[in-house]
Amino acid sequence: MIKPLSLSLATFALAGTMATTAMADDGASREDIDSLLRSAGEYGFSHFDEFSVDDGNQFEVEGWRDDGWRLDVDMDMADGSILREEQRKSETPDWSLSADDIDRALDSAQQAGIEHIASVDVDSMGRIEVEGYDDRFRELEVRLNRDTFEVLGVDHDD
Repeated sequence: MIKPLSLSLATFALAGTMATTAMADDGASREDIDSLLRSAGEYGFSHFDEFSVDDGNQFEVEGWRDDGWRLDVDMDMADGSILREEQRKSETPDWSLSADDIDRALDSAQQAGIEHIASVDVDSMGRIEVEGYDDRFRELEVRLNRDTFEVLGVDHDD
C-alpha cells in the first residue's frame, strides 16, 4: 500500500518536538536520531542514502519507499512541520541503506567515538560517511565499509 506523504505529519511533529531540545548545530544524540528515523519509516522511507541535522533546526532525509519512489523531505525540528518535500519515481538501488543498516552504521560510528550525529551519507561506490562530534564536541568523520560496517578511517577536525 502506498502511503501519501502527508499522512504521517503528526508522527513527524511528535518526533520533532521530542528531539528539538537535544538538537543543535553540534548534531543530535543517537536517541534523537533513532526517534526521527523511526518517524521517517512511518512516513514511508524504507531505504536511505542520506540524512542530516541542518542549521540545528532542520532534519533532512533522503531515500526511497518500498515501491521505489525517491523521497526528499526537510522537517522543521521545532514543530515537525514539513518545510519541503519531493518525490519522484525511481528504483531503490542495492547500495542504499535499510533501517537495520543505518543502525549498524551508527553503532560502528559510536564505537569509533561519535557521540553526536550530524549526518550519514552512502554513495553508489559503497562508501558510508558518518559525521558528528565526540564527547568534547570535536568534529569527527568516520568512514565505513558498506558491506561489513567496518571502520575504514576516522578523521578528527581540530
